[in-house]
Amino acid sequence: MKKMILTGTLIIVSLGFTSASWAFSCPGHFKASQATIDSATTAMKAMTDKGKAGLVHTLLDDAKMLLNSAKHHHEKPAAGGYDHARALAKADSAKAYAEAAEVLAKR
Repeated sequence: MKKMILTGTLIIVSLGFTSASWAFSCPGHFKASQATIDSATTAMKAMTDKGKAGLVHTLLDDAKMLLNSAKHHHEKPAAGGYDHARALAKADSAKAYAEAAEVLAKR
């Protein structure tokens, strides 16, 4: 019985540390995403083909929306580790959208 209680306690504690580590890695993902968004915004301002500007702007808007949503999940995690995992996924998606916008702006 004591072994079961000890094992259960260790599992709960280790799960708590896992979600805490996700929480600590979120800000790094947010900074990387924001830096990519800023870089893509700069590339958009330097565009010579204004016909594609709307497409680049749409990609950047999506990136900003995803990043704001990721920050919301990080700051108000209703489901703990699940919301932190969603925050990481959305931050990485925001970075990918911004990278796509930057590539399109530079073509």
